[in-house]
This record gives sequence, C-alpha cells and structure tokens, in this order.
Amino acid sequence: MIIKKDKKNTVNHSSRKEKTVKNEKPAAGAAAPKSKKPVNYSSQDGVCALYRALSKLSVCSRAAAKDIIVSGRVKVNGNIINDFMYGVNLKKDKIKVDGKEVKEKKYQYIAFNKPAGYETGLRASAKSSKNIFDLIPFAKANGLNTAGWLDKESRGLIVLSNDNTFLDKVSVGGPKLAKFYMVKVNIDLKERQLKEFASGVVIADAAGQSIKTAPCAIKRAGENTFEVIIEHETNRQVRKMFEYFGIKIVDLFRYKIGKLKIEDENEGAFFNIKPEDVIS
Repeated sequence: MIIKKDKKNTVNHSSRKEKTVKNEKPAAGAAAPKSKKPVNYSSQDGVCALYRALSKLSVCSRAAAKDIIVSGRVKVNGNIINDFMYGVNLKKDKIKVDGKEVKEKKYQYIAFNKPAGYETGLRASAKSSKNIFDLIPFAKANGLNTAGWLDKESRGLIVLSNDNTFLDKVSVGGPKLAKFYMVKVNIDLKERQLKEFASGVVIADAAGQSIKTAPCAIKRAGENTFEVIIEHETNRQVRKMFEYFGIKIVDLFRYKIGKLKIEDENEGAFFNIKPEDVIS
C-alpha cells in the first residue's frame, strides 16, 4: 500500500480541607474566591474553559457540563470547581468527575483498502454478509468508525478513526476533501451524457427522496472506464448516477480521498495515517 500526498458517585462536600471555586458572588465582607482567569480555547496549548474541557474529553455535551460543574461534581487538581468558565490546561491539570479522572482520548487513524463483497457498517445487513471489521477486528474493539462509506460491491479507500471531528469533515467533503473514483461500466457514455452527468442528475437519496446531484467532474479514462470526482456525496451516488443513464457499473474503485491516495493493489491491507495525510 502506498500513500501519496498532493502538494457520580457522590462527591463528599463535607471536608473542610477542600477548596471550592464557585460561580457566585461572595457574602458581604468575605474575600472573593481566587479563580483562574477564563481563557479562550487554544488547541496548541490545550487551554480552555472547564465546561469545554469536559466536552472535549467526551464526558458530556457543553450544556450538560455546566450543570455538572455548578452542582459540585468536578474537581481540578483536588479542588471542587463550581465555575464552569474556570480555565484549565488539558495537558497539565488533573480533572475528575464524580471522583473519576478523565483524560484526553488517544486518537487513532487508519486507511483501509476495502475489497468488494464487504459491508462498511458496524453491523452487517444479514448474517451471511461479510463486514470490513471481520478483516480489521481491532478497529471495532478500539471504537473506530468509518467515514466515506463504500457500498458492498465497491472497493477501495476507506478511512477509520475514533476522532469524530475528523470523521465529520471527511464525510461532509468539499473542494479539499473530494472523493475520486475509477469506474468501469458495461456501456460507454455519449458526450452529451457526460455533460449531463457533470452538471447533475436526479437520483433518490438514502431516504428515497428525489434530489439533483451537485456538479461533479467526469472524464474518460479508457474503454468504458471513467474517472469521477465528487465533492459532496450522497448514498451510493456514483452507482445511481450511472443507473440514471441505464448503465451498469462493472467495477468501482475509490482511489483517493482529499490528499490521500492508494494504488489498486493489496486489497484488505490497512495502514496508519495522520489527519494531515487526508485534510489540507
């Protein structure tokens, strides 16, 4: 395989030794509690408000985090913190929720050359169906999900990760995250059909609703063979677009997503990647 890049439980509040930073005004005559100055999130330094930290650590949503913090269930470096805007450093501070420490999740990214005949969902549609996680069982065990699905009979590049932000970007697509296909069909497309294909045709989406596909790129790459480039893709779009013209796909190989490219060889192989291998 070759990579090519284009340039709970309850917190004990009775201890007198615990310091609490609250999100409320001190009583008259009392000294104001010392709190870190709220800061904007810095991906480089790992600094952010406490409620955002809980969200980034996959504890809960930001809205839920505020309630958890205000209720006194969160400690930072041994101190109960009630101020959800309290600044923390994800790389240095020890954060506990209901007495259990929460840490930054270690992300994993892999690219997989899917063979034809395998489904990409976590669950196969039938007991007899084969699933890509049969070939890479560690991916399921580590909580990796797919982005850029391929239907059962298609083959080629799939990326998997436990980083949902990365998966969302790849799935949504765009000019810098286009998906590239090499498609062999049973009947050649005429020139007028090529133009219509590129400008968009009406197909059914995953919900069965009629939609017109966004403009895409298509060019002849050989006898009854075409390269198709799609920026924003819907369910089984490439197959449905050819079916619109009454043409059947004989072979569909996705060889590139964003910057990441694979060769048409070593089916079933996988390799570690980094987000920058895919996303510009």
